[in-house]
Amino acid sequence: MILAKDETISYALHKIERTASEIGGKFPHLTEGGRWETTHDGSWTGGFWIGLLWLGYLATKDEKFFELAHKWLLLLGQRKNDKMFDLGFLFYPSFVLGHKITLDENLRKVALGAADTLVKLSHAKSGFICQEIRGGKKFRRTAIDVMMDLPLLWWAHSETGDERYYDAAYKHSIKTLKNLIKNNRPEVHAVDLDPKTGEIVRKLTLHGYSYGSRWSRGHAWSIYGFSIAYNATKEKIFLDTAKKLADYFIKNLPADFVPYWDFDDSNIPNAPKDSSAAAIACSGLITLHKLYKKPGIKEIANRILGSLCTNYIAKENQDGILAQGCFDFPKKLGVNESLIWGDFYFLEALLKKGRLLE
Repeated sequence: MILAKDETISYALHKIERTASEIGGKFPHLTEGGRWETTHDGSWTGGFWIGLLWLGYLATKDEKFFELAHKWLLLLGQRKNDKMFDLGFLFYPSFVLGHKITLDENLRKVALGAADTLVKLSHAKSGFICQEIRGGKKFRRTAIDVMMDLPLLWWAHSETGDERYYDAAYKHSIKTLKNLIKNNRPEVHAVDLDPKTGEIVRKLTLHGYSYGSRWSRGHAWSIYGFSIAYNATKEKIFLDTAKKLADYFIKNLPADFVPYWDFDDSNIPNAPKDSSAAAIACSGLITLHKLYKKPGIKEIANRILGSLCTNYIAKENQDGILAQGCFDFPKKLGVNESLIWGDFYFLEALLKKGRLLE
């Protein structure tokens, strides 16, 4: 399906409305066989669904999107005390974005409550934001993804001036840079920590091809996350990291500018693509371009977006907006399917491109 960008936005909004009418009070997560698999509580992705509704409202000023966003906000808000690092994914695209658009003080209050919970997950000795897992004995785990949970804390600091939020986000960014980034790319997906000492006890890759392989979505999270960290702190080390990550990612893109799910899959070119990694990276590159006017960054972002619009739009008889996402290839979950976060960052990039969103 080949669509012009303005038509793509209209098509995306059509898909969002259709989904809202079909899923009741549940949250779309990923498709299987082209149909949404939903969760009751939003899992780690419910914020992206509400974020899509807010983007729909921002693009159209149609009250139906406003009302739909509030319907699901009521369902998600009760999770602000969940002790998980994905609170940023849950509450930034939903409550923070909603507050930025509407200036609703109630949304701000809930988002700050979630930020208070997230900041308490900052490990005093390691500096990582991490959550408890169980694996024979207790560990604390963090992941490269958390760089994109930090916007909740950067925003909370900008709103309140409370240094707790800034310090936790800053320390985590530094520790991620030193321990998860190597040779201008994420070395691993996650690390487990000793809860008492904060020492790293193991490094692992959960969704990638193999230990140390170049998992493209993790790379995309890091490009965007370090770009935002620079914007929040003006620390040159974060800008330098974002630039190097972006350069590496761009150099490894295939001809159509949409990455394989893992750059090291031995089955390339017959390996699955991950359109969500492309969407995340594209939106991150647009942000990076505004911070760092290097020639080529904007052009590559446009080429990624153009390829997604031309080659990766889900068909009318499928749910979702973007096709060919890849959630967890090792477990065969959400492979060649639509992913709610891919849809969110794709529409976000389109609205940035159209100057409807900063």
